[in-house]
Amino acid sequence: MKAYKGDKKLIGGVFSLGLGAFVAKLLGAIYRVPLTNLLGGEGLGLYQMVFPVYTVLLDFSGAGVPSALSKLISSNEENAYGNSRAYLNASIKLFFWFGLTFSLLMLIFARPLAVEQGNGNAYLGYIFLSPAVLLVSLLSCFRGYFQGLMDMKPTAISQVIEQVIKLALGLLLVKLFLPNVALAVGGATFAITLSELVALIYLYITYRRYLRKNPLPFEIEKQSLKGLKKSIIKLTIPITIVSILIPLSQVMDSFLVINVLSGYLVNATSLYGILSGVVATVIGLPVAICYGVATVAIPTVSRAKDEKAQNKSAMKTLLLTVAVALPATLACYAFAPFIISLLFRGLSGAERDIAISLLKLSSPCVLLLSFLQTGNAVLIGKGKPYKPIISLGVGVIVKETLNLALLKVPKLNIYGGAIAIIACYFSVCLVNLFMIFGFKARKKHNESNTAYRRQYAG
Repeated sequence: MKAYKGDKKLIGGVFSLGLGAFVAKLLGAIYRVPLTNLLGGEGLGLYQMVFPVYTVLLDFSGAGVPSALSKLISSNEENAYGNSRAYLNASIKLFFWFGLTFSLLMLIFARPLAVEQGNGNAYLGYIFLSPAVLLVSLLSCFRGYFQGLMDMKPTAISQVIEQVIKLALGLLLVKLFLPNVALAVGGATFAITLSELVALIYLYITYRRYLRKNPLPFEIEKQSLKGLKKSIIKLTIPITIVSILIPLSQVMDSFLVINVLSGYLVNATSLYGILSGVVATVIGLPVAICYGVATVAIPTVSRAKDEKAQNKSAMKTLLLTVAVALPATLACYAFAPFIISLLFRGLSGAERDIAISLLKLSSPCVLLLSFLQTGNAVLIGKGKPYKPIISLGVGVIVKETLNLALLKVPKLNIYGGAIAIIACYFSVCLVNLFMIFGFKARKKHNESNTAYRRQYAG
């Protein structure tokens, strides 16, 4: 009965987060169409200029917080609720200052950053988006709190709230400030800040309701608070490194792929855009659903009593990932022409054919990337947060090595880049599986052989 309830809670959490992530991704994709039509090429370029810096600042100001808190809170199931309040309080006091620091840096260096990027008009986008760094840091703390308690609905609902507010207010503010393109871009980024604020208010209200339903005495000594902060930082550091490894490798690709292909093709930038923009966008939608499995995996594995129970929970989440991702993988392959024609009508005939071929070739990435993120989550849940750094490091080396070799082959050209990405994800999944199950299996095998030899010798 207890196992059944656990499985029901696991599937319920996966469904909530998966649905929320998918709806959020879908709303984000829908938002891009009217936003592009309103801002035009120049405005969209200004809008996009802001996000690489913004994303990096978010990574350093709290990207690993939800996973870290989820692990720390869920590790002690008997007193999870009492621990959760202590960890939430400590994380807010800690990451408020991280978020505030990076928000101020983004605000202060808004104009120099925009000028350095090549267009000073983007500075308003930086200014209006800067408070969002602090807000997302606080949002991450509350999301980690709820996820540690295995309540995934607040995270899912807050993600949808973000997208709805961004869509509605973003289009409204852009229309209001046009024809001043720079100010309209600032309005679009300010809508993101407001969306994070509304989501944070929702999570805070939900948290207060939790307290009313489950009142507990709440006292933390300074020494205890210091210890909690240390635990949070210790676990957040490796998770943050993991979260930025793949984006950093994609930055490397943006230089490598175009430079190599430009040696023998005139449309190198266009081909890279199809692979990194069109195909990656399609792959990202089903992977977003499996994000729910990965998020739930951390507290599920953490709550297991021993290694055997952890491996059992790990196997459940990995199999659930395959069950969700495999049909999506097959759908991406079988319906590639329909998907590309429906979502990317602006592509020319030749570009559409390339996109369809690339999507078919890259369709295994749906399964592999979903399996990768769940595997990373399982390792975090098992108390091995530095292991994913090793597996991702192996994957990045494999990808860049293959990029250098395959992109130089004219017959392969951009398809060589797709093969390199598949090999990267496959390598990471393989190393993750070995680190989750392999060492123990080998140890048991060795112990069994040793016992047999002793018995035989005796």
